[in-house]
Amino acid sequence: MENQSSEVKGKSTAAIVGLALGIVALVTSFVPFVNNLSFILALIGTVFAVVGLVGTLRGKKGGKGLAIASTIVNVLALVIVLATQSMYSAALDEAVNSTSTASTTTTSAPASDTSTAAADSADKYTIAGEALTGDSYTSKITGTFTNNSGEKLSYVSVSYSLFDAEGNQVDTAYASTSNLDAGGTWRFEATALSGTDKVVSFKLGDVTTL
Repeated sequence: MENQSSEVKGKSTAAIVGLALGIVALVTSFVPFVNNLSFILALIGTVFAVVGLVGTLRGKKGGKGLAIASTIVNVLALVIVLATQSMYSAALDEAVNSTSTASTTTTSAPASDTSTAAADSADKYTIAGEALTGDSYTSKITGTFTNNSGEKLSYVSVSYSLFDAEGNQVDTAYASTSNLDAGGTWRFEATALSGTDKVVSFKLGDVTTL
């Protein structure tokens, strides 16, 4: 009886640890970014599993099946991590390439299309009654903007280039509004931080309607 009891071997601790690490790595191996840690856990788990398997094969410890299962689980986790990271990387590259292609297509409009768009925009509004006012600190361009687009404009902005007596541009005046009804008028006041002692003339710049 004593000889039989002495032959009963305890299960390999290394195999148990390896199996625990392998299960955690396998469960998280599908999760992006997290599976970087899963890969490390699976590597460590594989080392423990191999140590446990060697110990059971030499008869020093019991639990040969447990050691084999530990090895399989860790190796499987490593394979899944590598496969999923490769898949995610390919998907990301495809998305980046698609975005780049779309951006290139959008920004390569012909010059003739731009001219047509400008003409269409001019039909959507009229600006009248422009005048330069202000003081020694600011210059203001006042006028009336009329919405002729036939629909409500959610946003409108105007800008004016300001010039000195020699024709040099010295500043830009801006004004904006929102929710201008179809056929509605906007009495705007575009302001710049340059006094009227410097500004003697102006010219309409950009007009934005949305």
